[in-house]
Amino acid sequence: MSVFSTFQESFNFFNSVRYRTNEYFIDGRKLRFIEKKVPTSRLHTFHSEGLVEKDIDLGENYHRSIIKREAIDRFHPNKINNKEFWKECRKLFPLVAVCGVPSKNIDEVNKQTLQMSNDFGLLPFLMEKLLVTVEDQNVLEIGYGYGNLFLKIKDMCNYYGIDYIKPYTLRKYKNLYEINESGIPENLMKVNFFDVVYCVNVLQHCSQQDRFIYFKQASEVLKPGGHFLFTEFLMTEENKDKSFWGVLDEKGRGYTHFFNQLTECDWEYELSYVLSEIGFKVIKGRISQNALSMIVQK
Repeated sequence: MSVFSTFQESFNFFNSVRYRTNEYFIDGRKLRFIEKKVPTSRLHTFHSEGLVEKDIDLGENYHRSIIKREAIDRFHPNKINNKEFWKECRKLFPLVAVCGVPSKNIDEVNKQTLQMSNDFGLLPFLMEKLLVTVEDQNVLEIGYGYGNLFLKIKDMCNYYGIDYIKPYTLRKYKNLYEINESGIPENLMKVNFFDVVYCVNVLQHCSQQDRFIYFKQASEVLKPGGHFLFTEFLMTEENKDKSFWGVLDEKGRGYTHFFNQLTECDWEYELSYVLSEIGFKVIKGRISQNALSMIVQK
């Protein structure tokens, strides 16, 4: 039995069995080659390491893994160096879009990520806000990636962005900051400064603790009436038994698993409580399967 005590060892394993640029021909349960392609972001090694408490057959080639606490403790985002995790991921798998759509180049990664924001209604809301407002808007993006949103709106507003890695293609631009740990850095914690805080395909990779800190920080830096646009995965009474929840703990909470990184997902009542306590007013919310998009206002 292989034991991947660090995420670097996990990445080395995933790289060794890669089939093409960003996909694998591998069965997550038995680690044997099969004909069906499995997206890189969904592959894990919990079975091979004995970290699964129970496997539930859901039919139609779907199964659910109830994972042991050891797996969560080992690969929880608060247990690892997240900057190093994402540097390693970007180095070995540069075209793995967090949105989960196969891409052949960076332009496609950006296009697919923007398309998801557009489909959820977040991008149209932001574009309309930027177009109809006379004064320049101050926009903060949490997780700018390869610059999909930045390149689209950089000439329409005062843009600021944070991420663990600033790719070489964006090195010439200012106001794109590298961070070493989760959270809005001190130099951008300007009270009542931003009109919009935007965060797409990021929060599901943050721990619940860090996610809720981002909500609080967003409220602090937003102007009164400003908007926070975000996506994350969400568990509800209606979707908790659906097949897209492939990894759960013994208490029934779903987890995002991305290269063995395990991140707990919020329950609907938890998110609702936190947003209410902070003082956010929900303007618009939409959920597709387990993917939530929301627009809230300070």
